[in-house]
Amino acid sequence: VQAAQEYVQNATVVGANNTSPQNIFGFTNGFTVSASTFYEFEGELSFSKTAGATSHNFSLLFGGTATLNNIRYSSMASVNNTSLATLAASSQITIATATATAIIPPPANANVFITVRVKGTVSVNAGGTFNPQYQTDAAPGGAYTVAIGSSFKIWPIGASGANVSVGAIS
Repeated sequence: VQAAQEYVQNATVVGANNTSPQNIFGFTNGFTVSASTFYEFEGELSFSKTAGATSHNFSLLFGGTATLNNIRYSSMASVNNTSLATLAASSQITIATATATAIIPPPANANVFITVRVKGTVSVNAGGTFNPQYQTDAAPGGAYTVAIGSSFKIWPIGASGANVSVGAIS
């Protein structure tokens, strides 16, 4: 069984001011996942932009070359116009697709600071890569930057195609 894979951002990654999916960590391909394997994952992600006030949805998605049987994750996200270190109300959504799903109300300010905690499972059919991404549905007028310290971890928990049980369950 493959060990956990974890990535922690040590430098900012500046995205593009467009509507294309963007790799959160600047990976070319993402994490390598094995065929017929069930994984658990979690991430702590922070994004900011300081230019452009076009209203847009901010979505999470997962790209890569692996084909998936299913995915389910929860996103707890907050957004404010001051800083990443400012208290902000959060919203939670449970998502069961790897395609782009909006996680916050559409911001329409030049200063946008987003903090996201994501946790879930993914069942991989054909192995390949699994790449955390974000996407906007309109060019926001300024690019988002992924903050230093953003992280993502994924680890195998069993074979796909059946219920997974780790440890003594009765």
